[in-house]
Amino acid sequence: MLELPNEFRSMWWHRPTPLEKLWGIWPTTIGLTIAKPTYRRASPAISGYGLIYIDGGAMHFIDHAGNEHLLRKNTIFCIIPGVLHQYYYAESEQPPRMYWITFNGKHSLQMLNRIGFSEETPYLTGWDESRLLPYLQSMEQVFASEENADRLSFVLLLIQWFDELLAQGRQRGYENAPNMSILQSSIEFMNIHFTSGIRVQDVAQHAGMTRSHFTRMFTERMGFSPKTYLQRLRMEKAMQYLKETSFTLTEIALAISYPDAYSFSRAFSQYYGFSPSQARDF
Repeated sequence: MLELPNEFRSMWWHRPTPLEKLWGIWPTTIGLTIAKPTYRRASPAISGYGLIYIDGGAMHFIDHAGNEHLLRKNTIFCIIPGVLHQYYYAESEQPPRMYWITFNGKHSLQMLNRIGFSEETPYLTGWDESRLLPYLQSMEQVFASEENADRLSFVLLLIQWFDELLAQGRQRGYENAPNMSILQSSIEFMNIHFTSGIRVQDVAQHAGMTRSHFTRMFTERMGFSPKTYLQRLRMEKAMQYLKETSFTLTEIALAISYPDAYSFSRAFSQYYGFSPSQARDF
């Protein structure tokens, strides 16, 4: 393991292929952390999701409402975009030991909700370690020996782990998760439909709010506006197309709901500080 100032960490990255992204959910990183007394983290306002399994020791956890909880072994807490919380070292019989996995895709939030996680229920307890760790360890082995070939083993291992979580969640009565919050629902709506030309007005209508009320609520919770979030989704998808396909600028523009190559190129250059053509040369 690598020793860092606040933790010991093992970590593996995975760059999902276009084939994996067809399935609506894919893993991005997996790792193991053993926390030092100075360890403290805050979940960032990002577009990715995560699950952190406490395998030993304990962690202080502050939820989005500011309430503090003491989480112990066999507890899992989740990271959801836009839901901010903190977690830090707690004195225990052994240092906190945490396995974690991050993932993305338009089905991520639905999967978490189905298992039982949500903004109002960010952690669940009582997981069976003997049934969970083999999946995590298998994923570690596959990540550590990652191949560049287009394959689905990473997605399949993630889905198998979710299947085990779903089975255990059902046994403990977690499966019927609360409904998504308005914020989570609007983020999910944008993640799915951002290439279809939706506007902030369309998202606000989906949330059952006026445009101004929705924009204010979203900005206060996320730290940036829904217009900014939609632009980020489109620009990140454009960068993916530029790096991974031979699509023309016009084809990319139309794919992410810009009317023509000129307007797309201007927006891209303003966002990244360089042109789409330069991006392909990097």
